Amino acid sequence: MAHSEDFTERALRAVHTAAHALGSPETSAHEGAELIRMGERAVFRLCEGAVIARVERSAARWAEADREVRAARWLTERGLPVNRPLPGEQPVLAEDTAVTLWEGIQGEWTVPRELAGLLHTLHGLTPPPTLDLPELDPFDRVAERIDIAPGLNPTQRDRLREAHRDLATRLPATKPVLGTHVIHGDANIGNVLATPNGVVLFDLDGICWGPPEWDLVLTALYRDLGWHSEAEYADFCEAYGFDVTVWEGYPLYKQIRELRMTTWLAQKRGESPEIDAEIDQRISDLADPRRPREWNPY
Repeated sequence: MAHSEDFTERALRAVHTAAHALGSPETSAHEGAELIRMGERAVFRLCEGAVIARVERSAARWAEADREVRAARWLTERGLPVNRPLPGEQPVLAEDTAVTLWEGIQGEWTVPRELAGLLHTLHGLTPPPTLDLPELDPFDRVAERIDIAPGLNPTQRDRLREAHRDLATRLPATKPVLGTHVIHGDANIGNVLATPNGVVLFDLDGICWGPPEWDLVLTALYRDLGWHSEAEYADFCEAYGFDVTVWEGYPLYKQIRELRMTTWLAQKRGESPEIDAEIDQRISDLADPRRPREWNPY
């Protein structure tokens, strides 16, 4: 946990430097930054939520942060309601990290149907070549997470690595049917907020070229986990115009998403007994796709 604490302090200093570099004195109160999420990057709330700062783990993620900023500005120009970066040259390099500052979104959680409408619009857009979007890597960061997740025993790491190898071997035989489009990459209901001016899509760090099925599978999986109702999922499919669960590749995509969700959460071991128990349960469940999942959302 000391490593995480060290990063938190470094990230706070980086936020202070970035705010000063962008000429935003109202965000430069280092002491006023409130940590709201710690995962593969640190997320801070500034100015009582008026500004959000995202700090990557290292400068090696600068390209991804830069792409997220440019993608958000492009989508804003195209009229898609997305979280907007503050004006100025971003990302900012500070404390060997990449920092981006964003307008805070004041809103409420919404329903899957609203997400479907945003995705239908997004998937129909043609990005400029200068955006230089990468192709989807379904296993991005998975191996790294397995290696660095704290507190996993050797058996658990072996199980995760075996699941990774098995799914990666099976993936090439799976053929999407919706073509290749610009996709969000992490299109779940947690990345949409309803505001007085309409719904807003955020967390664009995974934007890439890929099959729309990759974006659609999360809502179906959340339905299977009991996190969305049958009626909510039916509304989602109606709004988008496609039910990904009828596609023969859905079970494999679902398993890949479950692996990603598990390895993401594994990075948070030690934060609470409840999270530790959830990690253990998920790793155990991955061995049998048919086993009922009683997972909790995090």
